[in-house]
Amino acid sequence: MSGPIFEALKRTLKAKGLTYRTLAERMGVSEPTVKRIFHERNCKLDRLMEICAAAEVELENVLGSMNRGPGPANHVAPEIERKLAARPALLFVFIMLSEKFTPEGIMRSQGLSEASMFLYLRDLEELGLVALGRGLSARLLVDTPIQWDFEGPLKPHFETTNKNFIGWAIGHMERQATFISFSRRMRPETAEMVRREAEDLAERARLLAHHDQHTTPEDQLIGYKWTFAFGATPFPAIMPIGPHPRDAGAKLEGSAKGRRPLPA
Repeated sequence: MSGPIFEALKRTLKAKGLTYRTLAERMGVSEPTVKRIFHERNCKLDRLMEICAAAEVELENVLGSMNRGPGPANHVAPEIERKLAARPALLFVFIMLSEKFTPEGIMRSQGLSEASMFLYLRDLEELGLVALGRGLSARLLVDTPIQWDFEGPLKPHFETTNKNFIGWAIGHMERQATFISFSRRMRPETAEMVRREAEDLAERARLLAHHDQHTTPEDQLIGYKWTFAFGATPFPAIMPIGPHPRDAGAKLEGSAKGRRPLPA
């Protein structure tokens, strides 16, 4: 068995949160045996089938994804970002395409007509982002995943999108969404540990999604959004507390600060 197969298997194990020890227990062999197989990247087909069975993954899915691992993030040219910023709807169509939605899937999700979808695709083609095929087929000309410039012209759109999503999640916690928000005091070292664990979970979610996108029919996939923010709480910015209405001294101090000096 070749190296790429074992790289694909490693991605699958990481996505599923499986360790070599767990895999060994399921296979009824020692952990060093499993480690040696992955280190040497070589085993017989029946052993490979045992590994796939223990990992609860089909061999054909591993073979299909072994050359399609999630690569490094790519960027869109700044001038293209500026043009997309001027047309939010076009930006959102492109984001959905980059997240593996088909044009038909976007139409169903957004309630668009074929004419609107075609016109959006043609506009993206003019920007050099897609190549149109027959009907509503389109091929991305930008490798994914895409790393957007969050401090660039698209920043207001990303802020609005995430605020809208958080508002939606708060309103749908009982059935469709999870929303967790709390503030706690802790040591910076503890906060750093929590941050790393959250990043590891996000990476696992990305790997699982990548696996699903290459092993599941498109009409069985649903778009999910992950929004995570963690940092030292900027209380004055998000929970401002001004002077008490009856604090006369604070009012006088505030007016003195705002008083302009008299002309000489």
